[in-house]
Amino acid sequence: MMWGFEHLAVGLFTGLTYGLLAVGLVLAYRSSRFVNFAHGAIGVFGAAVLARLTDGLNYWIAFPIAIAVAGALAAGTEMTVVRRLSDRPRVIGMIATLGLSQFILVLALLVDRDSFSGSTYPKPPGLPAFTIGTTAVGSSLTAMLLLTPVLLAVLAFFLRRTRYGIAIRAAADHPDAATVNGVPAPRMTSLAWAVAGGVAAFSSILLTPTQGVQSIESLGPELLLRGLAGAVIARMSSLPIAFCASVAVGVLEQALLARGETAGFVDVVLGVAILISLLRQRQPGRRSEQALWPRTAAGPSLAVPLTVAAVAGAGLAYVVSNSTASVLTTICGYALVGLSVVLVTGIAGELSLGQFAFAGIGAAAAIRTASATGNLFLGVLAGCAAGAVTSILVGIPALRLRGVALGVTTLAFALATSGWLLRQDWLLGDGLTTPYPVWHDYVVSVATDYYLFALVLLALGWWITARLRRGGFGRLLLALRDNEEAGRALTVPAPRRRLQVYAVAGALAGLGGVVIGFGQPQLGVNTFPAAASIDVVALAVVGGLARPGGALLGALVIVGLPALVPLGIAGQAVLTLAWLLIVIFLPEGLGGLLAAAASRLPRWRRTPAVAPPGVSSGSPGSSSDPPSSHPAWPGYPSEEPDDSGARGHWQVRELPVKRLEPAEGPGPLLEVAGVRRSFGGVHAVRNATFTVAEGEIVGIIGPNGAGKTTLFEILAGFTRADGGSVRYQGRDVTRWTPERRARSGLVRSFQDARLFPARTVRESVMIAAEGTAPSRLAEDLLGADRPEAAKAERAEAALAAMGLATIANRPVGELSTGTRRIVELCCLLTLRPRLLLLDEPSSGLTQSDGVALGELLLRVRAELGTTVLVIEHDLPLLSRVADRLIAMDAGRVIAAGTPDEVRAHPAVVLSYLGTDEAAVARSGEPAG
Repeated sequence: MMWGFEHLAVGLFTGLTYGLLAVGLVLAYRSSRFVNFAHGAIGVFGAAVLARLTDGLNYWIAFPIAIAVAGALAAGTEMTVVRRLSDRPRVIGMIATLGLSQFILVLALLVDRDSFSGSTYPKPPGLPAFTIGTTAVGSSLTAMLLLTPVLLAVLAFFLRRTRYGIAIRAAADHPDAATVNGVPAPRMTSLAWAVAGGVAAFSSILLTPTQGVQSIESLGPELLLRGLAGAVIARMSSLPIAFCASVAVGVLEQALLARGETAGFVDVVLGVAILISLLRQRQPGRRSEQALWPRTAAGPSLAVPLTVAAVAGAGLAYVVSNSTASVLTTICGYALVGLSVVLVTGIAGELSLGQFAFAGIGAAAAIRTASATGNLFLGVLAGCAAGAVTSILVGIPALRLRGVALGVTTLAFALATSGWLLRQDWLLGDGLTTPYPVWHDYVVSVATDYYLFALVLLALGWWITARLRRGGFGRLLLALRDNEEAGRALTVPAPRRRLQVYAVAGALAGLGGVVIGFGQPQLGVNTFPAAASIDVVALAVVGGLARPGGALLGALVIVGLPALVPLGIAGQAVLTLAWLLIVIFLPEGLGGLLAAAASRLPRWRRTPAVAPPGVSSGSPGSSSDPPSSHPAWPGYPSEEPDDSGARGHWQVRELPVKRLEPAEGPGPLLEVAGVRRSFGGVHAVRNATFTVAEGEIVGIIGPNGAGKTTLFEILAGFTRADGGSVRYQGRDVTRWTPERRARSGLVRSFQDARLFPARTVRESVMIAAEGTAPSRLAEDLLGADRPEAAKAERAEAALAAMGLATIANRPVGELSTGTRRIVELCCLLTLRPRLLLLDEPSSGLTQSDGVALGELLLRVRAELGTTVLVIEHDLPLLSRVADRLIAMDAGRVIAAGTPDEVRAHPAVVLSYLGTDEAAVARSGEPAG
């Protein structure tokens, strides 16, 4: 019993530390919707400050000063980094705090090295020390036990009873409303981060004396994961739940260690717990998770720079030493793993912190295969396959996760891989002796020769990434990154595309592991540390996150510079700060800076972009997309695309597709029976039942909050119904995915004309053309241009037919609402819809544009044979074009019939007027 109680007590002490770490993470997240990956490092810096101050000050005087310094550092982080990146994608902000974490830890080393050694770190004086069984409980743990409840009580009183605490909560819950009521929301966010930083320092100061000699890695990702486990279980919202869950994590960790399990196995258990918790939670939509991604052009053809770089790199093999060649080989390996980050994060928009784990698994598979078969080529294939398969296996449960959630999950996987998985005997075990690569009976035993082999593999990986980035597959990934829902509404199968990019990225990471693995005489788990997954993300961002060449550029800076030039701790701090500043101030990294410099060279020295067949210059994938401020660029309208410009675009000469064949089978085209949907206690849709016959135009009306848009979400497959059924063309489509419904002709628009803000009008229409000519990964890799040419030709015809040719090169995000609606209609019509669901299409249009919209809807029915179901507040418009109206209120269908019948229905009158005419409504008499 004493043995069990002893470990329980240690777990509780450890859990208190994790609980405080989780509390700080939740507090910062609630105030800014931002996970501070530097939270633990800020606490370590506070501990370093205390260690330095106690050289001349009393411990209990230095204690609050160190906490205040950490709080100021956290507030400064929010003001200088987080706030500056608030309008950038959330992924970039997380990467910035990852870099900041490393920088702060290096600074902590410069302030006081004792902050990394528990045996020499100052302990709180005046408190008792005792033993539980054979476990010594020092004064630091006593202080933790006594002071933590006090800290939590003070924090609860501050947040619930004080003026500033209430203001912090108000600004976190409703920043706009708080600002209107005189609460300075940005200042309150900084204050929340300061409190979180102070809590982190409190826990770190009391935890450090209980630890042995620690490293930057153990104080970075490993400690962060412990706090994040409790925070994500609490859904990043509840401080009490986060604290209690983290205490449980501490107890669970000690229970596993007491059974003889390794710390790496603890990471596996924590990773599984985090994944299960995240999958059980309702994930936010992409709109709430990420800010707008910038427009990224593919740039000019890479054939010339690739050739020049390959020749220059190969030439180095004959002038450098073997030691330098080994460093260059490592750079090639890291650059290959960085290319996988370019695909997953830069192009697909998903933060993965586990890419180096795939590299380690790929290296182990390659070396074991090559050793068993004596065939280097088979070893390389095995390494790529192992990386791809592992990436898919990790990606399948992560398909529902976004941004922060995916980053946390893959970070847990990286720690579990380096701490447990790679240590299994069937992978690296205690280490593998690497055989010399053999190529056609030639033994590659010299480092300079092997560097040439690594350079060939890097060129292959670079070519694959560039091909995918410039082809249809890359365009789809960029579109899904901008707006996944719009992509799925245009038939793009988002889950399958994401798994495909995970597979290719995993194969590239595995290839990088092959290069690194065969370059080492002895391969062990230390070759693939978890922190390296953060390094490869950093190098991709520094070089240019959406540029294949950026991975090599970043690897030269982050990996090559420290390996070739001894920097020391101070130099490492400067290097980390430099790449952090690049992340903050250069959105496109060093690659973007070089590209901007190249664009200022004389025109005769530049290589023009080559447009795909059938596409004029400025087409997707070219570098000729002009800036929005260039008024004289060919093909641009002479003025900004306001609603007056939209009126000219309504002059549709012809519809972009041919007439549909009549639907097969008897019965209505759409049957909705008893559909219902609730969100918590709010009943958004209540037993909605109606039918739509082929060839009809049916309008849905109702006040705001009536459930109209939720009903459309259910009909289009974006929201699952709690009950009832949806039948389309006689088939039950209730559980069909949105893309499957769109492929069958059930197509929807969005209330805010949602498309792809960073894509051009032409690219958007080409994405819609995926419905009839889908891009295939293998074709893009092989360089087949015919499918792309077919989509480009179809897009050009659609743009010309809809009067959009003059703005084909404009990013959609720069267009007015009215013009975006025209572009959206062009995309929808390109799909040849049989049933078109339009959500408030006249919103944002002028009265004359509304008249033109009505005429277009009538043409769509007459010329295409398309059935239209439209939500609209413009009753005169619906009266002109609709055969029938369906009225909704409070989630129910309250009336149906001709426009005149529905408009005169008492329940509809009562719903719209909002007056106390219940007697009139009940009597059934028409309202006067």
